[in-house]
Amino acid sequence: MPAYISEFSYLGTSSGEFIEIAVPAGTDVSSYSVIFYQFNGTIYNGFSLGTSVTTMNGHDIYVINNSSLGFSTGDPMGMFYADDAIALFDGSAVIQFISWAGNTVTAVQDPANGLTSTEVGFTATQGNSLQSDDGGLTYYEQTSVNQGSIPACYATGMLLLTPQGWCAVETLQEGDWLLGADGEAHPILWVWRGTQALDGTGNPVLISRGALGPNRPFADLIVSPQHRIVLDGSTFAPAKALTALKGIREMRGKREITWHHFACAAHIAVLANGVESESLLLGPQVLKFLRKADLHRLYSLFKNAEKGGALNGPPALPCLTVAAARRRLAAFEKPAQDTTNDAASCGPFELTHNLLGERLAKTVAF
Repeated sequence: MPAYISEFSYLGTSSGEFIEIAVPAGTDVSSYSVIFYQFNGTIYNGFSLGTSVTTMNGHDIYVINNSSLGFSTGDPMGMFYADDAIALFDGSAVIQFISWAGNTVTAVQDPANGLTSTEVGFTATQGNSLQSDDGGLTYYEQTSVNQGSIPACYATGMLLLTPQGWCAVETLQEGDWLLGADGEAHPILWVWRGTQALDGTGNPVLISRGALGPNRPFADLIVSPQHRIVLDGSTFAPAKALTALKGIREMRGKREITWHHFACAAHIAVLANGVESESLLLGPQVLKFLRKADLHRLYSLFKNAEKGGALNGPPALPCLTVAAARRRLAAFEKPAQDTTNDAASCGPFELTHNLLGERLAKTVAF
């Protein structure tokens, strides 16, 4: 399917409902639209795709939600009803026509006139969504809604610790080795790169030099907002949860950014610019954006992975939500900024292993 509805939420008010569409990168979508049909087959609303929120592994991602003009109707039942249907139209043909909650709709108005929708499932809980990881062929209930999301990533120029020293993330290739927080070397099995258009949402997070303590980081670290940083040596916290700390902020004003990441046989903690953070966890929200060739490659690498879970899971450490991470941080004093070459631990951002701390102290040369 050249374009498809990759995720949508229909249960609740319009503030929580959305439709996410994945289109092959570079496609002119000026003629594309999403058409809403009601139970009797007539049209009651429709939207153009607007501007893509990100580009990931060969797909431009578009989201229609409460911020789209005309989406919020004020109806306490929300935009969608259980007996509605959605058509994805490319200007000349209906690409996809879907419904949910056990209902089908036969359209009596163009562009889907005469077509009967394909029922794709239902959500049991308000706030959940239906998501497709196979190009719109099947859908499953997603309990962690991630409209327009991008995987946890590093910006170009960030340095990762390898057995040979610090290497820029964009130079890493399959077969290269990284040093994990366990002090062991781990081979990289797969690398990922993607460019994201920035429209005020999903802004990169800048962790300024020394913001987390001495040499943490030893140079400005730029990561995606959901990228996880090791907190208290025992848990992962999303980078955007740290923005209340001095020296950590969202980056605004950039129009686009190129992201890089890498996956190992297991999800591990690594050192990036002197800060413990994560390798790529190949969960459903990452896999859903990948090209078929990439998926085939990953499934061949992770043949024994459990269906529906992360291919290289479980997470290396427990993963906190943004709210939980902020509560944890509130229990600590803010780390004092410092740019000296001292690798001593500092508050909630101490290194997990002394061995790694000693190695860091010997390898930092900034």
